[in-house]
Amino acid sequence: MTDQLHQMDELFFAGKVDDFLQKAKENCEAKLTGMTFAGMTHDDVVQEVLLKVYRTMKDYDQEKARVTTFVDHVITNKIRDCLRKAGTQKNLTNSNAVLVSSGDENEEETMISRIAAPSEEFRYEEVEMMLDIMEYMKLSTRDKLILQMRSEGYYHEEIGQRFNISKERVCQIIKAILKQYGEL
Repeated sequence: MTDQLHQMDELFFAGKVDDFLQKAKENCEAKLTGMTFAGMTHDDVVQEVLLKVYRTMKDYDQEKARVTTFVDHVITNKIRDCLRKAGTQKNLTNSNAVLVSSGDENEEETMISRIAAPSEEFRYEEVEMMLDIMEYMKLSTRDKLILQMRSEGYYHEEIGQRFNISKERVCQIIKAILKQYGEL
């Protein structure tokens, strides 16, 4: 690993941009192992990260940090940005989709499907985003279950009973998770 870090520094200072970006790509792919992003493939995330690395190379200051440290921070921050972006649905191809009636249904069924479809779609994306967050934040099994139960509509009292903790403690745990998410 140390040789790889020195190699990145050498490639950067030698001006070998393609080789340098290849090493950055390998670093990024290693960080993405096991992560999922709603509406984005790993290749999409890697591409966005590499574009960010390429654009910020000119901002590197040798006196502040090593090249590898600088690039590692750029990669980590861009992955966090992609996690946030995955939760906004701005990147999803179906976010502007319109429900089209087949003409076989009566008007009431059509209205119900128009009302129900967006909430089901939103729920699916919400769950995917929650899984991304839990994976990236390295939450404990208990915290994952608490967050999952809360997102499913359970009250703090019900969650507390399940884990033998007070509803106030459940509230504290959820607030801590949300605070940690806000720091991403």
